[in-house]
Amino acid sequence: MFIKALALAATLAGTVIAQDQCNLLPVAAQTLPLKAFENENQTLCERYTPSNSTQYEWIKTLVNLAFTGDYVPLPNLWPAVPNGTYQATGILDPVAVYRDPCYTVTKINLVPFFNGTWKSNNRNGKAAAVNFLDDGADLALKANVPAWGTTSNQYKLFTAFYSYFGIILGCNDPSFPKYTGPNSQASVHRFMDIAAPQMHYFIHNIYDAAVSLGVEGPNLITHVGDAISIGVGLDNIFNKQCSPPQVVATYQPAAAQDMCSNNATCAHWAFSNSTCTPYEVSNWGIPPAPAGLSTASCNPHAAPSGYY
Repeated sequence: MFIKALALAATLAGTVIAQDQCNLLPVAAQTLPLKAFENENQTLCERYTPSNSTQYEWIKTLVNLAFTGDYVPLPNLWPAVPNGTYQATGILDPVAVYRDPCYTVTKINLVPFFNGTWKSNNRNGKAAAVNFLDDGADLALKANVPAWGTTSNQYKLFTAFYSYFGIILGCNDPSFPKYTGPNSQASVHRFMDIAAPQMHYFIHNIYDAAVSLGVEGPNLITHVGDAISIGVGLDNIFNKQCSPPQVVATYQPAAAQDMCSNNATCAHWAFSNSTCTPYEVSNWGIPPAPAGLSTASCNPHAAPSGYY
């Protein structure tokens, strides 16, 4: 294991990947789907789906846990926090706290992105307010279903989450639902002005939910492991401004995937293969307007109203 880790480090020495100084995840090249560290012929979804369950049930549980934080507190292995206690409490926690060496204490509230408070959803190139928690919200997720019904915005969003994360983690059972959403997450999140602490908190909860389901956490000596692969993969694909176009679903073309767009906090992919589309540049730093207000009425230089 240690020898393999050293070999990985040597291989990555010349890898062109940007990493911001406030992100404690180790830098690593990631291809999709993510593979098990101990067996590169096995995807994480294949390795960790229980024999008495299905890949879809496993992914559904992982995503729902990440959003509700409804799991047993874990030893805090990533990232370290000053008091050594567990911090992630679910993506839908409106009074969450994220801590790392740079953002010592950052209050996080991602709920307005989901409940229609902000005009942050990209609908045909225009910012729109959409309530994605319109059918049970966290109560449905805690019951381990996407929503109470099958026609709501919430149902459509969370079933899309399941199929999308299934691609990333390598769920390949023939019965696994195919992702049919947009191929560019940068476009989907165009009007959100997502800040680095918000992205870190989102990824942190996916990581913690995975560990709570038995995904191997980081080795404290080599700092590698399957859960770290999830954090690294999500970070390098979605959390660097101007990162190169990435193929997520093999049946969709490569596209911009960088979701972190807040100029004051987001790390930039500062290498020769950096690429930014005009819409990304023109929309960076513009916070979403509150529902009921026009985008023009907002100060384009203000921090998003849910980011403290």
